Amino acid sequence: MIEQNRGELRARSPSRLPWPLAVIDIEASSLDLRGYPIEVGLAAWPAPTEPISGWSTLIRPTDEWRQHGHWSPASAKVQGIRGTDLLAHGRSPQQVAAALNEALGTGTVVWCDGGPYDAQSLQALFKAGGIKSTFALGDWHRLVSALGRAVREHALSRLEQSPMRHRARADAEGLLLALADAMNLAVGAVGDLDKHIPALATPTGPAS
Repeated sequence: MIEQNRGELRARSPSRLPWPLAVIDIEASSLDLRGYPIEVGLAAWPAPTEPISGWSTLIRPTDEWRQHGHWSPASAKVQGIRGTDLLAHGRSPQQVAAALNEALGTGTVVWCDGGPYDAQSLQALFKAGGIKSTFALGDWHRLVSALGRAVREHALSRLEQSPMRHRARADAEGLLLALADAMNLAVGAVGDLDKHIPALATPTGPAS
C-alpha cells in the first residue's frame, strides 16, 4: 500500500508534465467531410504555480466554404452559433491562423481531444488563410494516459461531471482544468489569454 501511494504521488508530480501546456479546441460547422471551422479556442497553462488563461474567436467563413461547405443545423443548435454571428463578429481565416502561430510559436505541441476532426478543421483553416502552421497537434488522451491509470480516470471523471459545452474556449479550458484536478494542482480563477498575447487581442470584424 505504501509503494502504491508513492507511485501515485510520483504520477501526480508536476515535473512529469511537458510545460508549458496549451490546449486547442475547434468547433466546426459539421462533422461532414465538407464541414469547416467556425470557432477556435485556446487555453494555456505556463507552469504549475501559474493560472490557466483562455481565449476564443469566431471564424468568418470564406466564399468557398459558404458555397461548397456543409452547414449542420443540428450542430449549430448545440453550439448556439449562427451563420450571421460568424459574418458579423468572426475574424478571417488568415487573421486567426496568424494569431495562432504567434501565440503558440514554432515547434510547440498543442494538445486537443478531437483527433482527426480537429486536425481536419485546423488544416482547412490554415489552407484558407494561406499560412503554414508552426505548431503540432498532440493527443490530450495520450497525455493523461501517460501519467498513469489513476490520473487518467480522475481526469475523465472530472470531465464527466462537467460536460463539454461545445464552445471552443470553455472546452479547451475544461481539458486543462480536468488535468489540474487530476494532478491535485490548484490553479485558481481562469484568466484571459489575450491580455498576455497581443496577437489574440486584434479586434474582430469584417476587415481581412
